[in-house]
Amino acid sequence: MVERPGPLVLVGPPGAGKTCCAAHMARETGRAAIEVDARWWPHLRAQPAIAAVEPAEWVVDGDVSPARRRAYLQTVRARLVASLGEPAAARALEEAKAGAIVEMVEGTGENAILDFGAGHSIYEHLDLRAAVKAALARARVVLLLPAGDAEAAVATLAARLSAQGRPIAPARLRGYVTHPSNLALADATLDCGGRSIAAVAAEVVALAEGLRASGRT
Repeated sequence: MVERPGPLVLVGPPGAGKTCCAAHMARETGRAAIEVDARWWPHLRAQPAIAAVEPAEWVVDGDVSPARRRAYLQTVRARLVASLGEPAAARALEEAKAGAIVEMVEGTGENAILDFGAGHSIYEHLDLRAAVKAALARARVVLLLPAGDAEAAVATLAARLSAQGRPIAPARLRGYVTHPSNLALADATLDCGGRSIAAVAAEVVALAEGLRASGRT
């Protein structure tokens, strides 16, 4: 087998515990935890479709203010729809997302832990999903879910996110939990089953080490 010297990547729905798990592993192992949601904006802005229509007045020192990010994306989407139409705009946005993610993955060393935001591993276009999967071939990708059963996972996530003050409708959560893109990108799936972050992190580390010298599963 060829050793894969890429990063450890956590994917999964919102509320699955990716960020907490990555932070715990970083503290325990000395690796760098990289939150893709926070760090991918310069990569996204560099994509041609985005650069052509972005609201540049919201960019400060090469980044988009966290308070402006939702509005930034809404403005970009509206401008793309106005110029290209809905289907082509959706394709252009997903191409830009995939391009930004590929750049991030390819520029990340083996000691990093990449915490993918929930949307960064979801691709409707199979060719773009394949491009991200190819970039992840050097990584070890673990999908975190709060339960093995989809409906139980949705109920757990809904309750957890509501308690955190960031509720998401069950129908939307179900889309994240059941979307085939996560399974296509992941090397392994971990049912967290209500265990502590420390226990989940330890199992992720064990899974990652087992995958280190393997081919994709």
